[in-house]
Amino acid sequence: MPALYSRILLTASLMLCASSSFIYAKDSPPSTQDTPKASAQNIVGGIAIKVNNDPITLYEIQSLSAKQHISKTKAQEILIANRLKDQEIKRLNIVADDMRLEQEMESIAAQNNLSYQQFIQALYQQGLTPESYKAKLKDQIQTRELMRNILLSADTASEETMRKYYDTHKNEFITADQVQTIRYSSKDPKLLERAIANTTLTLNGVEKTPEKLKLNTLNPQIAQMFAQLQKGQFSPILDAGNGSYVAFLVQEKSGDNAMSFEEAKPIIAQKLAQDHQEQILSEYFEKIKQKAHIEYVRQ
Repeated sequence: MPALYSRILLTASLMLCASSSFIYAKDSPPSTQDTPKASAQNIVGGIAIKVNNDPITLYEIQSLSAKQHISKTKAQEILIANRLKDQEIKRLNIVADDMRLEQEMESIAAQNNLSYQQFIQALYQQGLTPESYKAKLKDQIQTRELMRNILLSADTASEETMRKYYDTHKNEFITADQVQTIRYSSKDPKLLERAIANTTLTLNGVEKTPEKLKLNTLNPQIAQMFAQLQKGQFSPILDAGNGSYVAFLVQEKSGDNAMSFEEAKPIIAQKLAQDHQEQILSEYFEKIKQKAHIEYVRQ
């Protein structure tokens, strides 16, 4: 089923985006990292399938089938899809190291108005250990990055298609020419994340300064970012150099500026990719599956 691959990727990405409910990792889709290992005590009849020489055991198939109340055939499809996904993550060298995982967990804790220690305690209360949570979080981060790579590399629209979209949606490309913001700055990006997660906090080490930005004086990519932000939204945390980090809270936008077609092209390409992402992901993994060596050792 071609759509299976895109559903696996989309589910993990959506779960990661929903980090305000941090227990999402508990029910993440199975991956090579999450499924039982082929150790002596859990092999039931040995290896059932090899996907590019990566084994899937009968135990894994039976366990997933029982856990999700699905047929063994469906369980095989899911496990094969996940092996292919994990192989692509490895091939593309998509890494989520311990530092990245710690930062992600601290950010999730802050979004839930918890200290890091309170967050860890909440995990234990849900029957999770920090190690098991990190393993699932790692899989979800890598899955999100894989999906992003696939969508960015997809040739989703011709110049003619993008031009047609631009000509019929010009109102989408009328942006403000200046933005009133509050500039949040700090030497510590973790402190900055906490300040962004709760704007009522006053934290030592985080400065808040009103600042008006004229978009035509900014780097085009930065200007484009501000053009898409809405009132009340924060920019991503940016490296300001000299060991400083900044983020901007948009307060007001004023003036009208019509983006040219060339300025709008990256936005249009991204939108068209998002509109067709399930199809793109399905086609991408269907091609990989066709090229893969899948050997059914035993049923």
